Amino acid sequence: MDLVESRRREPANIDKIEIEKEFKFLLDKVRRNRNLDFSHYRPQVLKRRIEHRLHLTQCATYLDYIMLLNKDPQEYDRLIESLTIKVSEFFRDPPVFDLLGEVIIPEVISQKEKQGGKRIRAWSCGSALGQEAFSMAILFCENLGNRLNDYDVQIIGTDIDQNALEQAAWSSYESKALGKMKPHLLYKYFTRFDDDYIVNDRVRALVTFRYHDVVSGNPMSEVDLVLCRNLLIYFERELQEEALYNIHSAMKSDGLLILGMTETLPVPMVDYFEAIDPIIRAYVKK
Repeated sequence: MDLVESRRREPANIDKIEIEKEFKFLLDKVRRNRNLDFSHYRPQVLKRRIEHRLHLTQCATYLDYIMLLNKDPQEYDRLIESLTIKVSEFFRDPPVFDLLGEVIIPEVISQKEKQGGKRIRAWSCGSALGQEAFSMAILFCENLGNRLNDYDVQIIGTDIDQNALEQAAWSSYESKALGKMKPHLLYKYFTRFDDDYIVNDRVRALVTFRYHDVVSGNPMSEVDLVLCRNLLIYFERELQEEALYNIHSAMKSDGLLILGMTETLPVPMVDYFEAIDPIIRAYVKK
């Protein structure tokens, strides 16, 4: 009976092995052709997003989809857009941005004044369509007021999705992305055009968007403030550690890091960051 049951299960096991091989081959194909390594992302997240592309392209298997990529290289861009995370809005998680606007950004400015410096660098890592980077820019405008021109403030939004970066540069958003904003900030820093809202020039001048892979990209340096929120949850632990090590290297000695409210530091990274607000997931570089 055991032998019979084993034989019954064998074809299913072979199918699973073949499916897994095709999945890994697909990821390797993306790495070779687009220089993006998704192998340490959480597999179930990737599979859900890839299966969505299979459904839209009417491909029955990973192998069918691989053949489609051979025939239509532009599908790589659509796949990468699907694999990268773009769920965001202005001032997402209000308690985080309250802490930023009332405590962290004033402290960054105060430290600059004590040191006699005027250069401030902030980094929105995994910036998606730019809402987080522009939210930080608004808070710097609010805190500096008429002194803004006295400082060299630059906020860098980075992502691995070129299409998202191009959309972010337009700085135009539907009203649903602005639901968490306080009304006076909306009227102060946006211009309405038909059904969209466009970030005004004062805020846009502070933000630069660029392609960057937090794991393998060119290193950044001398960053005062990093927001890397809701990105690490899509990584396996090894990739989380690698990304956080690179972020740590990019930060100034007293730099500040904010993670997503559901994210925690991997144990090996506790020696690199000290928690200053464990609820908000705010840390200072050790």
